[in-house]
Amino acid sequence: MKIDLHVHSKYSTRPSQWVLQKLGCHECYTKPQQLYAIAKQRGMDWVTITDHNNINGCLEIAHLPNTFISEEVTSYFPEDGCKVHVLCYNIDADNHRELQKLRENIYNMVEYLQHQKIPHTLAHPLWSVNGRLNIDHFEKLLLLFKNFEINGSRDEQLNLFLRRILGHLTPECYDQLSNKHGIVPAFPEPWRKNLTGGSDDHSSLTITRIHTEVPGANTLEDFFFGVQH
Repeated sequence: MKIDLHVHSKYSTRPSQWVLQKLGCHECYTKPQQLYAIAKQRGMDWVTITDHNNINGCLEIAHLPNTFISEEVTSYFPEDGCKVHVLCYNIDADNHRELQKLRENIYNMVEYLQHQKIPHTLAHPLWSVNGRLNIDHFEKLLLLFKNFEINGSRDEQLNLFLRRILGHLTPECYDQLSNKHGIVPAFPEPWRKNLTGGSDDHSSLTITRIHTEVPGANTLEDFFFGVQH
């Protein structure tokens, strides 16, 4: 089963780049049904949309076969306002509302995702969204997340660095990090990470260029089980 797990529609309205904000531009102008058609044409078995803090694009295609609701949630480290993006999958409207309430505190939001067993992954883990990401933040993210994204729109060097870092983690590393930051991972073998792939397309030009494939998956439940194990 193949799914592009990170793609945007016209409902992503606030760009990260300050120039585009000043110009009043949207981050993306792709219509949800156009996105669906392209993804299916390019071989995706299921289609979802991960707009920023918004599920309207998903709702617009919810009547079409093989779709599910997702979003890219902007969250923060409460101690200093460092911003991170978390991709949350196969949610419903109640989950969306609760995530929007909790997203000001990354620790509370991750606890909710884990408690509700909502599949989630850390988007573009080495890209600093608001210029505040440092080594301490990344170490905490290693303790908080099991799934990390290989991103299709950021510098490919960041994906290569991420693979190298995650490939050299050990149980000893996690003992040191857990003692340093006072965070106990809520999942087994936290040094073993899973990778997901998403195009992070904002233009309709690169939809599915990077996607996630789970061999042998026949249902959406099979797919996310394969992603997380």
